[in-house]
Amino acid sequence: MKKMVMKGWLIGTTLALASGQAIADGNHKGSYVKETVQISDHQMSGSGIEVDGATTLIRDYRNKVIRANVTTNALEPDFAYSIWWVVFNNPRFCASPYACASSDLEINGGDPRIKASVFYGGGMLADGGGSTNTVMTVVPGKTKRELFAQSKDWGLRNIRKAEIHVVIRSHGLAGIAGPVSKQIGTGNEACPESGCANVFFSIHLSAKN
Repeated sequence: MKKMVMKGWLIGTTLALASGQAIADGNHKGSYVKETVQISDHQMSGSGIEVDGATTLIRDYRNKVIRANVTTNALEPDFAYSIWWVVFNNPRFCASPYACASSDLEINGGDPRIKASVFYGGGMLADGGGSTNTVMTVVPGKTKRELFAQSKDWGLRNIRKAEIHVVIRSHGLAGIAGPVSKQIGTGNEACPESGCANVFFSIHLSAKN
């Protein structure tokens, strides 16, 4: 039963990937591209409807780091949220090349050559108006925070070519279902009776150029 719950953790988050990929991709011009900036509107899990929020993803090739600024005004007031990186390191092997979905995760039967990985990114608390602004970073290498025990801890392997999805997961009112540290720091702990749920996601396609 536990395996089934974990396997379905992302279902409904990336089902709408084929529609509404609101992404602006901008490269700094010059003899050497130092970074790629991608801005993706937040979409509602399960429907793909856009909401009031966006993630700005910066692929910094010179410093070998990816930074993400998650900004939203669409959260539930005073709720706790965890944030997750979903990384498809070799998106050319996805069922729809360079347009990956939850079915491309190896745990869901996806091609192992994708080297997909789901791991912790950060946490945040919404203010009384349902707003928050959070910055996360990730560097190449394996991760000790891989969500699925059955998957390999690939982490981020390819800064430029990886397709990256950022998932925002709700844990209910802050401090009600458990300590805030667990609500914003875990995926399946400190959840309300109705359970934790993925609410929004953003898509950042491979920067192939």
